[in-house]
Amino acid sequence: MDSNKIAVDIVLIPPEPIVKLAIELNRSFPDTAKEDYVLDAKTCIPHITLLMGLISRDQLAEINAKLGSVAEKFSALNLRATGFTSSSHPDGKIFSTLAIEKDSNLQKLHETILEELKPFFSWDGVKKEMFYSPPPVREISSFWVKGFGKNSVRENYDPHISLGFAELKKEFVPVQFVASKLALCHLGNYCTCRDVIWSIELK
Repeated sequence: MDSNKIAVDIVLIPPEPIVKLAIELNRSFPDTAKEDYVLDAKTCIPHITLLMGLISRDQLAEINAKLGSVAEKFSALNLRATGFTSSSHPDGKIFSTLAIEKDSNLQKLHETILEELKPFFSWDGVKKEMFYSPPPVREISSFWVKGFGKNSVRENYDPHISLGFAELKKEFVPVQFVASKLALCHLGNYCTCRDVIWSIELK
């Protein structure tokens, strides 16, 4: 039933210095508050998406168990943030992200989660009521969730950390970091990670 469905994201939560950097950049953008896109470390968490879609609340125990099994097969990931990217939304607003290099381990984690969790995920019938609110959920949030299974998996997987509404033209020196926290989060406005439903530390 639709009332049982929620919009979620399986993510890697980066370490504190990367989270702090994302929050500082986000808070420096002029439209952060107006767009209800205010990052913080607890209730609107910077993250690297692995698989986004709809799940049923009554399957959460099974999903968490599956994710736990996947986590046993992976160690913490050595990742590299490579630079800022900007794109234009359909409404003309500019949105910026921090690009993450797609290495073989990150790609394998994404594809393993996709294969193991696909039976529990759907991408049809996305409604605003399935997201965490407040703040109010903008229409594009549903659009992103709806399209993820078709546009953003396997060879189209594009790892990044979303930063918010601005165009970043400053220089960025690539930085290595270790991501060890795998989490299942309830999505909010603009597909932000609003509530951590479940998490585990990779070895």
